Amino acid sequence: MPRSIARAAQPSLRILYAVLATVAAYAASRPSSLIEASSAGRSSSPISQAEGGLSDGDSGGRRLRESSFAEAANYTALECSRYDKTYEQIEADLRIHREMGTHLNATKYIASRLGSVQMRGLTVGFFGGKAMLLVRTDFKGLSHHAKLHMAYIRMLLHLEDCFGSHIPDVAFVLTTSDTPRYVSATVVNASHPALPTPLPAGVTGSRSPFVPPPYPVLGIGKSDYWPDLLLVPNFHFHMKLYDNVTLGAIPDYTRLPWGERKEVLFGRFSRYRMNRFSGDPHTYKWGAAGRKICYNANQTCPTREYFVKRFGSKHRERIDVSFEGKRSMLNHTAFKYVVNLEGQGISSRLEQLLPLGSLVFKEASGYYAYYYRTLLRHRGNLVEFWRVGPEEVLAEMDWAAAHDDEARRIAEAGVQTVQRYLTSNGRTCYWYRLLHGLHSTLAYAPSLEQWAQARPLREVVADLEAREEAWTQELLAEPWAP
Repeated sequence: MPRSIARAAQPSLRILYAVLATVAAYAASRPSSLIEASSAGRSSSPISQAEGGLSDGDSGGRRLRESSFAEAANYTALECSRYDKTYEQIEADLRIHREMGTHLNATKYIASRLGSVQMRGLTVGFFGGKAMLLVRTDFKGLSHHAKLHMAYIRMLLHLEDCFGSHIPDVAFVLTTSDTPRYVSATVVNASHPALPTPLPAGVTGSRSPFVPPPYPVLGIGKSDYWPDLLLVPNFHFHMKLYDNVTLGAIPDYTRLPWGERKEVLFGRFSRYRMNRFSGDPHTYKWGAAGRKICYNANQTCPTREYFVKRFGSKHRERIDVSFEGKRSMLNHTAFKYVVNLEGQGISSRLEQLLPLGSLVFKEASGYYAYYYRTLLRHRGNLVEFWRVGPEEVLAEMDWAAAHDDEARRIAEAGVQTVQRYLTSNGRTCYWYRLLHGLHSTLAYAPSLEQWAQARPLREVVADLEAREEAWTQELLAEPWAP
């Protein structure tokens, strides 16, 4: 699994720090707690800003008004306005794109860096309302990430079916990495074009000259160190049939009354360790009493292992956490308190815990997904801890025990949040609004002529279906729902 940034890029980042002395203005302006932010933020720039002149020497292409998203019949049929609150995150993610423009040269540069087998990315887009693969890829070489990308490919085809020609022309890189893996726009961006000469080899690479961000990269999680990454719903929503399997089980999950649940913090985990970039100030984690727990030049913080083996083991009468003895989600409901600890980046376990009717205690890792900042509130629909140290969980458990009725209401609010917002319609609408928002930031007119290898994704899937190799059949047999 990936480190937070390719090892080769790190020397160049140190050089860029020294040369540019760039203050991470976007990151510094964000709240320290991802959950207590009152909103995800909005751009002060006019929405129509990028619809004017062209750059990068491009012309032609189809440009749509950003507000045209509401003209699609399925925008009303899917009740997309019901999910307006979540779109605030789109505006926050697009802020730097709106201010600096999303350029073709930056798009092609990041496609050459991330849209590859080694970096687990696909360069895709929409043209004429059709989902397109813009750069050839080796699906077999993607290994288990091919299944993750297939989930996204099916989602893009679902968007094509739902909205067709109402989807604007746009190109982007879709990643399945747990954490971002490219140069941060807080270090160097389009407002700082004067880079060292010659460029450091780690930045330039062997494929194309370095082009600064912002980049149209879509992924499942980030910290404020990557303001330009555009968050999208996790592929696990699709692969785990979330609406049917998880939301559909809420009547069973909530059957056990609150008063009959054990007043113990419960969790079962896989052995993942959190990856981070050493220069990211938002994701560094301390152990209890300020002990250092990160290693590998601070690129690895084993928060799960520390909490289970070092911290939870000292409080067994109150905390039942382990890497062994996996339990079903229904078995989790025997406990009033359940804990979410991050994996290599954000953990998709959170959206499985919130529907249980138990009070969710979430590690404050500095990473966040597309819905965290717009929907989650500390002591509103969950409890956040480890903003500084893991011992905060004990104080929060003490508070919950002393305010049992309020703790129950918070747990119920968690269930209501996922029932209302984390639905297939909500995900479909979110993607659609994101594509319109990204299109409005383009500093060029997108055209298929810019992508010589472009093919409709339906043809790509049909070719895979025609192959009789075992790996393709396994790939296509993965369950999926929007």
